[in-house]
Amino acid sequence: MRRRIATVAVLFVIMVLSVSACSGSPPTPAAAVTPTAPKAPRTTAAWGFTVSGARPVIVNGSQDTSAQAAGATCDGAQLAADKRLGNQIVSGFAVGGFTTAAALLRHFLAGPGTAVDYPAASPIARLALASSAFQTVNRQVQAAVARQLKAGGTRVELSAGQLPTVEFSDATSDLYWSLRGTQGLTVTGHGSRKGGRYVGTLTYVIRDSYGFPVDDTLGGFGPTMRYLQTVCGAPRHAGGAHWFPDSVTVTVPFGQPA
Repeated sequence: MRRRIATVAVLFVIMVLSVSACSGSPPTPAAAVTPTAPKAPRTTAAWGFTVSGARPVIVNGSQDTSAQAAGATCDGAQLAADKRLGNQIVSGFAVGGFTTAAALLRHFLAGPGTAVDYPAASPIARLALASSAFQTVNRQVQAAVARQLKAGGTRVELSAGQLPTVEFSDATSDLYWSLRGTQGLTVTGHGSRKGGRYVGTLTYVIRDSYGFPVDDTLGGFGPTMRYLQTVCGAPRHAGGAHWFPDSVTVTVPFGQPA
């Protein structure tokens, strides 16, 4: 009996030890790994520049109205005769191929005084672009812009003194009979640096006042047109003329060594 009890006790102890050895402590789970998002590539902002500048049209004799003819009386017969002459000149301009000159004088004679602006794609703008007068101004402006860029500037601002007016002096051109000596200039532009050069675009707005000052003897009809503009000027006098602002836009590529 004692032997069986001892045997059972031994077997019980062996069984308990076996269970303890097999069950053991559970393994500690591995810590979860949070995936790292890939870093975005570092980008560098593109270097660029802007250009702006204006030479405004100042008050001048081309803008005179009936106020500058105070006390003068508009003669109806003279007005009619001068208006006929003006329309004959318009026809002559058209026949001669000076289409813009014809349109501007016609607008002047009609007397609304509203602005006339010619875009870069217009025939008169293409003539301006090709003219030596404009090309001279363009070279001066581009050189002024390049000096500021080389000095480290990226927002180029041109003063009125750096913006010369354009003088169209070729009497065989529509530019002469349309604009002649212009009175203002606005420049805007933008660009960047590529391959050791500053490149971009400049846009010029050539500004003028279409009218006839005291000393304008243009082709011999200046004084007659001034009479219609001042003594018989619209809207005070029906059928009279009126000065108006006009402009031509020209866009060119910008390119200068850096």
